[in-house]
Amino acid sequence: MANRLYVGNIPFKVTEETIRALFSGVGEVDSISYPTDARTGKPKGMAFVVMASEGDAAKAIESLNGALLLGRPLNVSEANTQEPRERRDLDVNGRKLEVRGKKKHDD
Repeated sequence: MANRLYVGNIPFKVTEETIRALFSGVGEVDSISYPTDARTGKPKGMAFVVMASEGDAAKAIESLNGALLLGRPLNVSEANTQEPRERRDLDVNGRKLEVRGKKKHDD
C-alpha cells in the first residue's frame, strides 16, 4: 500500500485546512492537493492527501472512508498512479501541430 490517498465526495464548502485537520486526527499529513476549477476557482470536490507512512494511510482509509463530512460520506482510498497521456498537440516527431480553425471570409 502507498501513502497517497484519493478523497472524493468532498462538500464544496470544505477548505484545505478542514481536510488537513480531519486527516491529522488519524496520522501525520505530509501534503494535500485540493484542486480547483480553472475557470470558476471553486473546489472540484476531491483531494489527494499524502500521509507520512503507509500505516497512517491505512488507518485513514479504515476510519474515514464513509465518514460524514457536512452530511456527505467521504470516499477515501489509495490513489491510483496516473499514466502519462499522449500529447495530442504534437506530431510524431514531437513538433507542435498547427491549429487550424475556420477561415474568415472577406465579403
